[in-house]
Amino acid sequence: MSSLGFARHTGEMAHLIGSFDWQETSLGPISDWPHCLRSSVDILLGARVQIVLFWGPQFVAIYNDTYAPTIGDKHPHALGRPAQEYWAELWSDLEPLLTRVMKTGGTVSAKDRPFYIERGRGPETVYFDISYSPVHGEDGAVAGVFCIVNETTELRHAQETERRLAAIIASSDDAILSANLDMTIESWNKGAERLYGYKAEEAVGHSVLMLIPDDRRDEEYDLFRRVGLGEHVAPYETQRRRRDGTLLDVSLTVSPIYDVSGEIVGASKIARDVTAKKQFERFQAMAMGELKHRVKNVLATVTAIARQTFVNSDDEREAVRTFDERLASLARAHDVLTNGNWEEADLRTVIDTALLPYSPDRFRIEGPAINVAAHTVTALTLAFHELATNAVKYGALSRAGGVVSIGWLPSPDASRLTLEWKEQGGPEVVTPSKRGFGSKLIERLLASELQGEVRLEFVPSGLVCNVNAYLAKEKEV
Repeated sequence: MSSLGFARHTGEMAHLIGSFDWQETSLGPISDWPHCLRSSVDILLGARVQIVLFWGPQFVAIYNDTYAPTIGDKHPHALGRPAQEYWAELWSDLEPLLTRVMKTGGTVSAKDRPFYIERGRGPETVYFDISYSPVHGEDGAVAGVFCIVNETTELRHAQETERRLAAIIASSDDAILSANLDMTIESWNKGAERLYGYKAEEAVGHSVLMLIPDDRRDEEYDLFRRVGLGEHVAPYETQRRRRDGTLLDVSLTVSPIYDVSGEIVGASKIARDVTAKKQFERFQAMAMGELKHRVKNVLATVTAIARQTFVNSDDEREAVRTFDERLASLARAHDVLTNGNWEEADLRTVIDTALLPYSPDRFRIEGPAINVAAHTVTALTLAFHELATNAVKYGALSRAGGVVSIGWLPSPDASRLTLEWKEQGGPEVVTPSKRGFGSKLIERLLASELQGEVRLEFVPSGLVCNVNAYLAKEKEV
């Protein structure tokens, strides 16, 4: 047969085999090939499965286009060469299989058989379904090994990942279930059994609505509608009904399930019991409300005592009014903390709350989001009250058009805070001959409570207060 003997086949390997210099190999020119060899090559070139033919005592390799990618950078150099040259790293494994077929004339087959191979991306263990069959020559002896293979490496890895995932799901304390877009439950782990009280056989095949309180069914319909449309569903808290009818608070995470074509076919739902957390939050809210009420009562009592005690002169009445305002400022600081977690609060919220009695268009406030500790909230609230009070009496807020700029910046490691209060547009400022109680209170509060440095500058254009303080409760030494 001439080099055009495989011309009816298209593709790279048909061209390479037809143009290869077989004269230099143990097979000789194609025209001298026995009919069994030509037929075998004709079959493999026409096949759409992975086939490699090893021929003769040297196991000279001939393969098709479908097989070529499985050997990586061995292609096309392995064509027409003895197998040991290009399959050297697995020869001790491959050679016994080929020799067995050659000697016994039987077929060797296996599923997911591992092979150690190097194919241009580093050593790796790959897996193949194999069927090695003998090709008999005209004399009846086995002349070659016809190898039909199917690489299953990716499938095996996917199966191993699936098995690991299944093991994780099965052993998870969280309740994990999956349902199709018709809302029918398709899987149910042990965590779901413990949380909801239903065995897997009682849940699989039934609607997820069995878990949904009547007043939340619209929520569930909307959830599956959004999942089906491919929308992102953020984790959220809701309620579910157990087998015994009791309701429990859960935190839900919902993810879409895709089929092999990439279509969304259902939803995976992970539920965690947060009943204890919600109960604590309700108790905390009640306790904070009671604490807030009691503190306000105490402050109101202190105010009443002050009013009854100091009423003899205009100066005393002015002192009581100032005292009332300071207590009100302290109450606002308390409100900020009780509305949060009592441990910290957002600095911008602290500033806005402290300046509530004043028109917001008189202030220019700018700074990054940062939380400050409880002791800082109280100190800053009282300090801003004193600064604003002074600005109304003598500074920028005493004249139309005057403004106050407030800015802050945390240090790179968030351990310190620099903050500036700067007045502009008010009357010309002169340095006072003596410090009033307000100035002393500002310096004492900020320097002591924040363990920082406070600098009050009475520049002609307006008062400037600079603070450089630690955000931690105690300075580290």
